[in-house]
Parts: sequence; C-alpha cells; structure tokens
Amino acid sequence: MASKKRKIFFVSFATVFAVLIILTSNNIFKEDPGYFIVPHGDHNHYVPHDYDRNVNIHQFPQRPPRDGERITPDGRIVRDMDTGIQFFERPSSENDDQPSEP
Repeated sequence: MASKKRKIFFVSFATVFAVLIILTSNNIFKEDPGYFIVPHGDHNHYVPHDYDRNVNIHQFPQRPPRDGERITPDGRIVRDMDTGIQFFERPSSENDDQPSEP
C-alpha cells in the first residue's frame, strides 16, 4: 500500500517537473520584449514584431529600447504612452483662490 502511494507521488512529481522544464525551455515564463534582434555585421538592429517591411533594416535602432520606450514599425524609438498616466502640475497663479469675474 505504501509503495503504491510512493509510486503515485513519484510519477506525479516527475510529471510536474517535466512540464516545468518544457515550459521554461520554450520561454513561456519570459515576457516578450516586443522586438527581435537582427545581427548585421559587427552590430545588431532591434526590429519590432510589427515592423513595416518597406523600411530598410538600416533604419532600425542599434540599441534596445529603454524602460518606457518602444520601437515603432518605421524604426523610431519613442516614449511608450502605455506605461501609465503622467500628471503635470500647472503653474499656480496668485488669483487661483479668487473667483473669476464675468
């Protein structure tokens, strides 16, 4: 009885372990950066997945985008507006507390 439970435990553990190894080897847990790297001589170009096929590979950047940036389909690096809402303070004036007169 105990050996049957031990066998079931071992098979279950081995199955879970094998599934984790397969998922890890296929980069399931790694976040997609949104671009792929194209080796080009002694440097690389960083090309987004949705790139415009009419744009020459030379027009894509030679550095990956930093945090808060993304690469556009035409090869420009721009600020990523999807990183959150940014609030800007407006300059205060002396009359902010006063009601405006018509």
